[in-house]
Amino acid sequence: MKNRLLIFIFLTGTLFSGCESLLEIDPVDEGVILEEDAIQTKQDLQELLNAAYDVVNGFYGGHFQRTSELLGENVVLRDGITDEMVNIYKRYTTGYFTDNETYDQAYICILRSNLILENIDKVSGISSAEAAQMAGEAKFLRGIAHFAVVRLFAQPYGYTAANDHAGIIIKTNSKVELLPRNTVAEVYQQIVTDLTEAEAILPAGNANFVYATKWAAKAALAQVYFQMHDYDKAYTKADEVIKSGAFTFVTNFANYTANTTESIFKLVSSETSGKRVGSDFGVYRSDGTNIPNIRVAPDVYKNVIKAGVGDLRASSWYEVFYPGAANEYVAFTRFNSEFPTVPVLRLTEIKLLRAEAAMLKPSVDKTTAIQDVNDIRQRAYNGSSRNLAATAANDAVLNAVRTERRLELMGEGYNLHDLKRRGSAGESITIRGVKWDYVGLVIQFGASEVNELFTANPEPN
Repeated sequence: MKNRLLIFIFLTGTLFSGCESLLEIDPVDEGVILEEDAIQTKQDLQELLNAAYDVVNGFYGGHFQRTSELLGENVVLRDGITDEMVNIYKRYTTGYFTDNETYDQAYICILRSNLILENIDKVSGISSAEAAQMAGEAKFLRGIAHFAVVRLFAQPYGYTAANDHAGIIIKTNSKVELLPRNTVAEVYQQIVTDLTEAEAILPAGNANFVYATKWAAKAALAQVYFQMHDYDKAYTKADEVIKSGAFTFVTNFANYTANTTESIFKLVSSETSGKRVGSDFGVYRSDGTNIPNIRVAPDVYKNVIKAGVGDLRASSWYEVFYPGAANEYVAFTRFNSEFPTVPVLRLTEIKLLRAEAAMLKPSVDKTTAIQDVNDIRQRAYNGSSRNLAATAANDAVLNAVRTERRLELMGEGYNLHDLKRRGSAGESITIRGVKWDYVGLVIQFGASEVNELFTANPEPN
């Protein structure tokens, strides 16, 4: 393969389709654009950057979230489903029945980000400030894309003492080559490097936070450090975002898909233009003629969601269909929207992350954790009746934080990765009947990725 034929991208369209490996594709096909032809002007770079943003919808527009939930314990799958969701839910993904969408779309985002970084210095008419911002945005996108893939396709950080277990392939260039999987330690270090460099050069604000900012990079870093058990750094980054004043904690129960002041980085639909994001959340939808393929697990609804008497989330975010009948089921309603906004990073999650990190970091900050929990509970119960007392024991505060985090983020995939993080930190954690490190809780790579250098994940016996 000729290295000069590396740019196989339509700047505003899709990159490619099919089952070939994302990391080894011969681009000599009709419609291919060569590097010297594709990226010549600042506008070309901007269009490529826009295309990198667009493809975030392919993994964080509901696909990553629904796969994480199917592996976890919050949901059940509707009878009669025959697609790859069955294998994911049964925790037996194979090279042919797996989550190709998250993997493919994340690596398309990574490729486009790499092309931007490789060509910024080759384009005339772009100022140093513009180049720096584009580089920061590309590094942010590359970082969050690697983070999505490593959480689904590898055992969590802490699975081995040195984190030298197999992760995913790190791609920081557009070169087409066979590569082995990097270790989880190496992948997380690359993610931290990208997000840290992005944080240093990105602006504090932009058009309604639909593009990467300094605060988005900080929030993403907080999530990464949280997953790495580095609770001091997770707390610090979350604290910086919260105290920035750039985002407002909403006190009503707006639909999850609404465009709120909590969004730190978001994907936005436009009814005017017809652009839709978040279509992968359609598996939850119960409005109109939609019949949800993914429903709330009955025991979770009864024992977790409905456990707090007077909790407005239970009535605001869920609906029981055919109550008392054999075909009764519980549906999410917070994802019911034709033109949604998807908050990839938002204030509520960062507040609860800070609260848990506050209780787990070496120097416990119980005061902050209690205040964060009480902010959440006052909204949920429309008052202070369920607030934690300042004298609450540490264990009670930590349990309250984790309960609220699960309730607030139900359906968004966080709980699976929270449980894996806790298991890899030494807790005795089971997830729907299996240990947190069960091989079936790790998604299998597509068959086209495996080669003499790239090894697949083990499959359940």
